[in-house]
This record gives sequence, C-alpha cells and structure tokens, in this order.
Amino acid sequence: MAEDRKEPLKLLGFVGGSRSDLKGFPDEVRQEIGYAIYVAQQGRKHRSAKPMNGFHGAGVLEVVEDHDGDTYRAVYTVKFKRVLYVLHVFQKKSVKGSKRRSTKLI
Repeated sequence: MAEDRKEPLKLLGFVGGSRSDLKGFPDEVRQEIGYAIYVAQQGRKHRSAKPMNGFHGAGVLEVVEDHDGDTYRAVYTVKFKRVLYVLHVFQKKSVKGSKRRSTKLI
C-alpha cells in the first residue's frame, strides 16, 4: 500500500524587521497573515495570496488584510525550495476623507 507522503514544511525566514512588524499587527490580522504564510510553507497558495506585479517568475506574493480602516500587507517569496522568506510586512493607514476602494482580496 502506498503511503501518503507530505512534503516537509519550508523553513521560515524573516528579512529585516518583518518579524517584529508582523508581531505589532492586531491579533486578527496577524492570525490571518500567519495562516497564509503557513499555507505557503506547505507548498500551497492561500486564497488571499496574489502574485506581486513587476516580479515576473520570481515567486513573490502578497497577502492583503483590511482591519479597522487600515490595510496590512505581507510580501514573501516562495522561490526557494527549502525556505520561505517574508520580505516585508507593513501597515498602510487610510487617508480620512478619501474615496478609498476596499483592497480585501477574496
């Protein structure tokens, strides 16, 4: 009988201050982005992960999460076979009075 073999999780590396920046996010946002990264470590793509423009074939993805009027983003690369690198994590504050479109990805 053939065994179901799962690929091991990719190791997780954080570039610069991306880890501490992620820890500073609201709990709900941190959990959602953290789960998206975990899914990527498994070799799968989270429903809200989208390829970044301008990185053709580089395996750079972005997760966008809206919370309490602010937008939070995490950018990571899955290009490497054994390691997933979180490249940049940041909060983009909304401008009051602007006609901001929702960036929530479904």
